[in-house]
This record gives sequence, C-alpha cells and structure tokens, in this order.
Amino acid sequence: MKKSIGNYSIPPELNKQLQKEFAKDVSLPTSEIKSNILKNDYQKRYNQTIDFSEKTYKQLMNERNLEREEKRVDKLIKEKQESETATTSTTVAPSNEPRTRKKRWDVTPEEYLKQKADQEEQALVQKTTSDLLQKLKEGKVPIINGIPLTDEILDKILPSGYVKVAPPVGYNQVDDNLSPDIIATTDDYYTIPANEDVTSKIMTTESADMPVKGLEFFKSEDVKYFGRLMNVDEENEQDADTKKEIQAMKLILKVKNGSQITRKRSMRSLTDNANKFGPKVLLNQILPILLEPNLEPQERHILVKLLSRLLFQFDELIRPHTHQILQVISPLLIDEDSTIRLEAREIISSLTKAAGLANILSTLRPDLDNVDEYIRNLTARVFAIVANTLGLKTFLPFLKAVLKSKKNWTARHTGIKIIQQLCILLGNGNGSSISPYLTQLVEMLKPTITDESLQVRTITALTLSQLAENVTPYGIESFETILEPVWFGIRKHRGRALAAFLKCIGNIIPLMYYNSNYEEFSNYYTRELVNVLAKEFTSPDEDMRRTILRIIIKLPLSRKLNENYNSQIVKPFFNAFWNRRTASDNTQTTRLVVDATTHLANKFDFLSLLDHIVIFTKDDNEQLRRLAIEAVNKMISTYPDELIGLDSQSELQLVDGIVYAFQQQTVHHRIYLQAFDSLAKSLNVRLKPHLNSIISSILYRMKNNVAEIRQQSSDLLSILAPVIKKCSTDDELLTKLILILYESLGEVYPEVLASIITALYSCLDSVDKSTLYIMQNPSINQILPTLTPILKNRQEKVQESCIKLIGLIAKKNPETINAKEWMRICFELLELLKSTKKRIRIAANDTFGYIAKTIGPQDVIVMLLNNLRVQERQLRVCTAVAMGIVAETCSPFTVLPAIMNEYRIPEKNVQNGVLKAISFLFEYLDGNTTRDYLFAITPLLEDALIDRDLVHRQTAATVIKHMALNCVGLTNAEYDDIFIHYLNLILPNIYESSPHVISRILESLDGLRNLLGLGVFTNYIWAGLFHPARKVRTPYWKVFNSAYIQNSDALVPYYPRFEQLESSPVDYKVEELDLFL
Repeated sequence: MKKSIGNYSIPPELNKQLQKEFAKDVSLPTSEIKSNILKNDYQKRYNQTIDFSEKTYKQLMNERNLEREEKRVDKLIKEKQESETATTSTTVAPSNEPRTRKKRWDVTPEEYLKQKADQEEQALVQKTTSDLLQKLKEGKVPIINGIPLTDEILDKILPSGYVKVAPPVGYNQVDDNLSPDIIATTDDYYTIPANEDVTSKIMTTESADMPVKGLEFFKSEDVKYFGRLMNVDEENEQDADTKKEIQAMKLILKVKNGSQITRKRSMRSLTDNANKFGPKVLLNQILPILLEPNLEPQERHILVKLLSRLLFQFDELIRPHTHQILQVISPLLIDEDSTIRLEAREIISSLTKAAGLANILSTLRPDLDNVDEYIRNLTARVFAIVANTLGLKTFLPFLKAVLKSKKNWTARHTGIKIIQQLCILLGNGNGSSISPYLTQLVEMLKPTITDESLQVRTITALTLSQLAENVTPYGIESFETILEPVWFGIRKHRGRALAAFLKCIGNIIPLMYYNSNYEEFSNYYTRELVNVLAKEFTSPDEDMRRTILRIIIKLPLSRKLNENYNSQIVKPFFNAFWNRRTASDNTQTTRLVVDATTHLANKFDFLSLLDHIVIFTKDDNEQLRRLAIEAVNKMISTYPDELIGLDSQSELQLVDGIVYAFQQQTVHHRIYLQAFDSLAKSLNVRLKPHLNSIISSILYRMKNNVAEIRQQSSDLLSILAPVIKKCSTDDELLTKLILILYESLGEVYPEVLASIITALYSCLDSVDKSTLYIMQNPSINQILPTLTPILKNRQEKVQESCIKLIGLIAKKNPETINAKEWMRICFELLELLKSTKKRIRIAANDTFGYIAKTIGPQDVIVMLLNNLRVQERQLRVCTAVAMGIVAETCSPFTVLPAIMNEYRIPEKNVQNGVLKAISFLFEYLDGNTTRDYLFAITPLLEDALIDRDLVHRQTAATVIKHMALNCVGLTNAEYDDIFIHYLNLILPNIYESSPHVISRILESLDGLRNLLGLGVFTNYIWAGLFHPARKVRTPYWKVFNSAYIQNSDALVPYYPRFEQLESSPVDYKVEELDLFL
C-alpha cells in the first residue's frame, strides 16, 4: 500500500524516451518570434553585413556589371535546360531491351512510355539502394536529419557549379576506434548564443561578468561586439589607438545598455569628444550593432539617435564612410515603425548636407541599375531624400541623365521611382517645392510613357499621378503635353498597367476642372473616362477596383454631363461594389466604397441612392448591413439638408432599416450609434413618430443578459435624449427614462455602469430646471447620495462620467442638497485629483468650481489649502488648479485673502502651491478684473522674486507674465510703476542656467515688454548687448532677438544715437549717402 501511495510519476522508460525526444531545444526565443511577426518577407532581406573595404567607383561598377551578366547567363542556361527537357519528352529514345507487348485497346502510347519510365526508375533505385547500403555499412556516408549525403543527393541539393575538392596532401582519415582528442578551448570573444529563454540571456547588474559599471543589463549577443571589455584589465601595455577604441566601446555600451542617467552622460561625452575619437573608430563599432537581428527597438532608436548627433559633429569628415552609413540606414526607410523611418530620413538628410551631392551620387550610382529590385527601391528612397534636402535645382541634371539611360530599363525605372518617392515624401497637396520644376519633370517623363519596357511605362503613369496629386489643384498647363500619350496608353494596356494609367488621368482631370480655360478638356475626358470605368467595374483585380473607386471620388460628375447616369454609372456601380464580397473586404476598400457612394449621391440623385442603400440595411449578411449603415451615416451627416425632400414612406424605411440593423448586430460596433446620432440631428422633430418604437427597443435591450448590448443601449439613449426633449411638450418621457436609469445604477460591469451614468447625465441635462425641482421619483436628493459611493469605483470611465454628473447637479439644482453632503463629495473629489488620467482631473476641478459657487468658497478653499501640504507634486498642482477655478467662479476677493495668508507658512511646498494657485487664477481672469488686484498681490510677488528657491522665482515670473498679458492696453501710467518694479526684480534672473527657470523668466520679460512698451524696456537691455563678456551678452541678445522678431518696426525709434558720443575716439556717424566698396 505504501509503495502505491505517491507513485504518480510516469514510468522511468517513458521518461527516458521523452527526455531523448526533447533533448534538442527547437523553440524560438520571444524576441525572435516578435521580430518575425513584425517583419514581412520584403523587410527580412535586410543585408546583415557591412562592407568596410573602401572600393573605388570603377570597381563597384564592374561588380554590378558582373552581377547583371551572371543573371543573364543563368537565365539563358535555365531556358536551354527547359527546352532540352521539352524535346526529350516529345522524342522517345531507341532502346535495346525487348519490347513488352501492349494491350490492343486500353493502353495508349503515353501510358506505355510512362510504364517504361517507371520500370527504369525502379531498376535505378534498386541499384543505388544496394550501393548506398554498402557505403552505410562501411560508415563512409554522413547522415543529416535522416538523409544520407551521397554525391548524387548532394548534386541534387546544391546548385550547379560546385566541385568536389580532393583531400590535401598528407591528410589521414581519423580512425573511429581511437578516443577523440578533446582540448578545452577558452574563447574570450564571440560565442554562438544558446537558444535559451530571453530572461536567461540577460544578466543582472549584480553579475560579476559586467564589463562596465552602470549597465542595466548585458545580453549574450553583446559579447560579439563588446567582448574585448571582458579582459581589458589584462592588457597592461596599450597604445593610444587601442585605448581610444576601448574608451569609445565603453561609452557606446553605456549608451546602449545603461540606465537613463548613464546613457545621457555617455551620449554627451561621445558627442563632445566625437572628433577626438574620429569617425572610423565610432562607426566601425556602432554600424555592426545596428545590423544585429536581435536588437530591441528601444536600443535601435538610441543608437540611431547617437548616430544622428555624431553626424553633426563630424561634418565633412564623414565622406569616406558614406557608403557604410547608407548601407545600414537605408533599410530602415521601409521599417514598420514610422518613428524609425523618420529618424532614418533625418540621418540621410544630415549625411547629404555633410557629404555633399557629388559624394552621394558616386556612392549610390552603382545601385541605380542593380539586378535586385529591393536595392533599387531603397536607392530611389535615399535619392528622394537627397533631392528634398538639397533642392531639385541641383538634382535635376543628374535625374535627366538617369532617365535618358539607354543601357537597360532598370536605371530608367529607378530614376522615375525617385520622382515618385519624392512626391510621397512631400505628401499630397504639398507640391510647392515641385511646382517651379513641374514642366521640366513632366517633359522628362514624357518619353518614358511610351517606353519599350512595361515596368517603366507603369511606374511613369503612377509617378505622373502622384505629381498631379501633389500639385493639386494647379499645374494643368504642365500636364497638357502628356494627356494624349496617357490616353493612348489606356487603350493599349490591360491589368495593373491599365490601373496605373487610369489613376494618372483620374488625378489630372480635377486639375482641368479647377482651371476654367480647360473646361472643355475636363468634360470630354470625364465622359470618356466614365465609359472606360464602367467596363472595368467587373474587374476581379483588387488593385483595379480600388483605383476605380479613388477615381470616382475625384471625378467632376454632373447630371448634365452624364445624362444617362443611372444606367451608365449608378446601376453598374451598385452591381459591382454593393455585394457581400466587397463588404467582407478590408477596411480600406469598404471606406472607399462608402466615399464613392456619397460622392455619387451628391452629384446625382441623393434620395434615390439613399433608397438603394437602405435596402441593404435589412440584408441577411451582417457585414453588408454594417457597410450600408456606414454609407447612410456618411451621407446624412455630410449632407443633412438633402433629407428635407424625404417623403414619409422613405423616412419610415430609413429609420426602420437603421433600427433593424441595430437590433440584428452580433458584433457590436460604434458605427450604429453614430448613424443614430446623424439621423437624430438630420430629422430632428420629424423623428417623433418613430421614437416609441426606438425607445421600446432600447428598453428591451437594456434588460439583456449580454453586457455589451446593455452598454450600447445606454449609449444610444444618451444620444437620443436631446431629441426626445425637442419632440415632447413636457418632460414626462424623460423622467420615466431617468427612473429606469436610476434603478440600473446597481450595474455590475463598470463599462456598462459608465454608459448608464452618461445616459443619466444626458437626460438630466435635457430636462428643464423647473422639472428637476418637482421631480419626485427619483428626486435629486435620492440620485446624489447614490452617486457618492460610485465615485470610489476605480474604473476611469465610471469616475469621469460620475464626476461630470455631480457637476451637472451642482450647476442645475444645487439648493435641494445639504451643504454637508457637498463637503463630503468634495473630500471624495480630492482623492480623484490623484488620478493618472487628465480628463478625470479636469472634470474634478470643474466640479469643485460648481460646488464652491453653491455652498460658498470658504469651506472648499480651507480644504484645498490643507491639501497643499502633501508631498505628492501632481496632487498639489491639481489642488492649485482647483483653487484657481474656485476663485474664478466665486470672484477673486472671496478667495485671495485666504490664499495669501497661507503664504506666510514657512514651508516650500505650501508657498509654491499658493504661487501656482495665483498663477492659474490670473490665467483664468480677464484684464479688467486683474487690474483691481495688482497692488494687493505685489508684496507677495516681491517676496517670491527675491527668494533663494528657484521654483519660487520661476512660479512668480509665470504669475507676472499672466498679469502683464491680461493688462495689455487696459492700464494707464499709474500702473506702470508696479510693472517696472517687477521688471527690476525679474531682470537679475536673466543669467539662470536651469532650462525651466530661464524659459519662464524670458516669457515674463516678453509679457512686460508688451505692456510697458519698447521705450522703457530697451533702456534695460542696451548696456547688456554690448558688454565685453560673452556670457553677459548672450542672455541679453536672446531678449533682444525676441523683441526684434515681434516688434522690429517699433524698435527703430529707440535705437541709441551713436553720433552723440563725442568723447569716443571712434567716429560712429555714417552719412546717408556714403558708399563702402
């Protein structure tokens, strides 16, 4: 019995077998899985090696020519092999073997040949199998994953061109009977990383193997790049270059793996000493790390940031390393992460400025006609950034030469792609830098429209389309010359090429429409293009369908221009695009369908198209129903006035369709609520006949077991509440809804509860103020105590909606609530000022203002002042904001004495909080009110401005800025003395080095300048501008530059008159007509 107890493990034999099976770990680490998911096949082609050898331009060009020749020869060999196999299969070789007699009628010649081939293959297999067994017995054939690697199998696995190498002279085969000679090797450098879990890869800071202090982690991959740091102490005798390398390596490792403060210091050190280390030392270490496949996005971001800073320091010294930098950075231009793409663009832009156009061109020229499309694509993107950085004027001659290339089509293709990428880089409608050169660009592209290569013709059409998009709505004069060849291209091409040409003409037509001189062109091409599009509506190609939709959205259609629009456009369009296949397509296509339908409805018969779409709201397929709801929402929200002509029958169908789609949804989507919102705003009072059916549907769904359905119903109720008020003479219906919502406040799910409270807010907001006083079931006295415990709910949406509802009650019906109850709520709101969400803090501050207005500010201010003594900064700031709002709501004189009195407490936090509260107070007030408190507040600000604490002076300067800007134009000379006094106190702080303090000081000086005028202000800064010490001059010039930017014309009368300096030995006077050559 004892033996059987606890014997729950598997048998030992099975355990051994399982251990054997799982001995080899084939699992992937988390970081690798993550990177594999993020990267697509195209991005996985990132070249993982850098060529540090400095090859000449001639050598690179020879290499590229050799690559092209190899590819051409491979293609010819492949074609020859295919033709040979085709001929051998058709002709039967004569055989010496006796022919086996075939059956007369049921065996065809083909079957006979097949049987014969099978027999030959079987004989060969038997022969090779016996030979293979013999070799396996002798142990001469290696077996990998169950495959014996014989010469025949290796010939099939490896590509052609491999030769079997003879063993070297004096080589002896190792005898298997001898014991192996094992020598322990200690490798201080790179070791192949074991396939372990990520956590085991990262060594903690306590580890003894840390090469440098201040690191947060040290991965096993880092050994490859920073392995030398492991035994750096052993190298006693180091030359200067080695020491420099080691120092740079340490700093780069700290930047990559260090804590935040270590990283900042190291980055600063590297930037300051960049020229001392030199570009070769730093780039040879940084660039290989950037190519590491297991590099985390955060680490890559830091290294790219470091590289961009180093480029500014190196300037023209970077020229010899241009190729290596581009090799590493250019693949980042097609990264998934937009931030990395932006950083890569900035680096290439900086590199272009430092290295110059000639250097960039000689570096990238060999890649223009590379055999690999991936490299050509990256080259085009880099050149586009270069052109954007240096301007098209300097870049156009090179581009012309590339487009005229007769050598091969790939160079022309890349040249055109450069223009396309430049347009994409600038963005739609941002063609101001292209416009001056538009005619030249179009003329350069004109010959390539009729190029012999299809790829070149297609990319030309796409580029012209992109150019037209960029310069829209101008520039049709430049495109006039290519209209005819593009139109002929539409007739000649099919498939993707046709889509490109259609897109081109589709983007040029809006330019014609904008220019009244081309009205006839516009009408002709629109009519003709509609005919072509109607034929292509049924195209199965996804790219073509999307192109057609984009063209329709931009076409200047009209009833007069397209008289048979119903049969020619609308019906084919609905047949082709309004079906279940389109509805189940990706979001991009469905959005285009909705936009195209809205455009057609606006240009043709709005109500007729709306009736067409309403039919789909009752379709059996949910995706098609949702698509119809999206279209209805877009149409009635964009053109609400069109519904004026809607008859009662169509109106009933529209409302019924939306309600049906809302009720039948299984996947809950926001679009149904948006559609109801648009419908309610468009129909307004006309929704009254349908309200009963909608509300009964909502109330029925509010009792549903599914939380999402209840939540959606509550959200819909909050949308409809204002319309219900407009449609009813009294508030009876709304009070019933308030009762139902009040009874639902016991909801368990927080998201649903938040929606219920929002609906309650909407209903209470819609009800008249008089109704709230007489409302009995539930009264406001019942609602508010129910909400108080809900404030303690930790869910953010619940908190926000609850605070807003309490604020509404405090604003609309405060008198019926006891003051103690309001104070209790104030204490609850104080806790919510600690919230991490800004929206909640804003709502709480607003509610403080409403409550203070209700019960008087005294009690609320006392409570808030006590809150200034806490340690948590965010809570103190929010309290200061709340005090500012209370002061604004209840007038400053009710609050300011208590706040100023609190400043007497000798505690930094309290005094800073008081200053911050006064800052927010004067930010909210207008100039007329501010003026009355200037004399009262001056002693307090005077004390703050001469305090030793930086933050006191910073906050006081902010207060003065708000006061000065409020009073601009509203004060007379008697108030100027106060502000001059402030200026005297603030100006000595101009030498502060803390970035936060100096920015506030400069802002307050700008405010005072605007108030006092330049005459008084400039008297304070002339002496500092011409001081002999640079550190004294610099801050004064900052102030002067700010004045020059804002008031350059007003400065002129106040410039010093140098001719009056008679005592000076230098004559500063310049005659008006003096000329200096």
